[in-house]
Amino acid sequence: MNNSRLRFGAILLILSMVLVACGGSAEDTVEEPAVEEAPSETLAAPATTSPPPEKLVVWAEEKVAVALDPLVGAYEQAAGVDVEVVIYDFGSIKDDVLTAGPAGEGPDLFISPHDIVGEVATNGVVAPIDLGSIQSDIFDVGIAGFSYGGEVYGFPYATEAIAMYYNSDLIDGVPSTWEEVKAACDAAGTELCVGAPGGGGGGDAYHNMPFIQSDGGYIFKFDGGFDPSDIGLDNAAALASAEYLDTLVKNGTIAATDYGASMTAFQEGRSLFWMTGPWARGDASAVNYGVGLIPSFDGSAATPFVGVRGMFISAFSEKKVLAQSFILDFFATVDVQAAMYAQDPRLPATKSLFAIVETEDPIAAQFAASAANGIPMPNIPEMGSVWGPVGDALLIIRDQNYGTNEDTGVTVDSASDAMKLAAQQVRDAIAGG
Repeated sequence: MNNSRLRFGAILLILSMVLVACGGSAEDTVEEPAVEEAPSETLAAPATTSPPPEKLVVWAEEKVAVALDPLVGAYEQAAGVDVEVVIYDFGSIKDDVLTAGPAGEGPDLFISPHDIVGEVATNGVVAPIDLGSIQSDIFDVGIAGFSYGGEVYGFPYATEAIAMYYNSDLIDGVPSTWEEVKAACDAAGTELCVGAPGGGGGGDAYHNMPFIQSDGGYIFKFDGGFDPSDIGLDNAAALASAEYLDTLVKNGTIAATDYGASMTAFQEGRSLFWMTGPWARGDASAVNYGVGLIPSFDGSAATPFVGVRGMFISAFSEKKVLAQSFILDFFATVDVQAAMYAQDPRLPATKSLFAIVETEDPIAAQFAASAANGIPMPNIPEMGSVWGPVGDALLIIRDQNYGTNEDTGVTVDSASDAMKLAAQQVRDAIAGG
């Protein structure tokens, strides 16, 4: 609005009124100039308020959250989104997603191991993902672990398999046979020989699978996928392997230790070897250590389970396209994966990062060699019926707890009996739904 013109016109009008009031004649009256009408003012439309940015919620364990924290800001700025990384107990993520997702209270994305894929896919809790061109950069075991029913249900970022730690102040490496392992322990004079989880009252099927599936035994037949109708826990090879484990326990090669006791014995120099995975490198560093392959079984390479960790997209997320972009454009990048490896040195599932890690980290290369001999941990829902019975059976062998169970009245007199019992319990559980 032209305020100066309005002020000028108003002054003239007031002046003329004053003159008339003072008695001036009509001839003396100053003619009031025409006041030019001010242009009408058009009110500006109120400024448009930008909607708040979309928000992605990620559930992740603390080590992953710490690695993402200094990097996620750049993605937020570039993508125009807010990302909330919620630190979550890793062991609780799956169960809470199963309940919170359908209620609309779960995350858009979450971290979990691959062995839940069958369960969460069957229950409609996770959405398939199109990995596009980055799929060729992922090791086959990672894709296999996250595949179910012809779809891929997550981005695999880390693989892990157990191997054999050794005290490098006492021995130069891991012998290739169990007989040589026993001789090395006798020569070193350590209190324990091989500390391995799964004894000492703490059942652990995962750590003990090389003793069962390295020479022809198996849980479910694997041929690109797992067949729950073909259970090999009590085939001839599995029974022979269980009897061999019994021999290794009886002659003192394998100690009756749970996870904590096996770790402590290695840290204190009381055991020469420790069977576990790459997550324990920090704990193992209490002594000077190296890592080698688990000794072979009758000439067959030890076959551990390979676990794969990855990021899933919730089927209940209303931002699935944005969630996929977060994975492909941020989480899967080498910089982010390298930061996660630095925080938690699990084997990369991507070939590009592993090429860097392998050159810089010979320990990682040994774990990779062990994983190369392994198979993915079964990711089908029926695997939920396996852990308890098989862990209990192997615990009987590891603790030499043969005899009649007072609670069940079942008699187990040998390692073969233990495995036969486990196999039947698994079949019954699967048949019963």
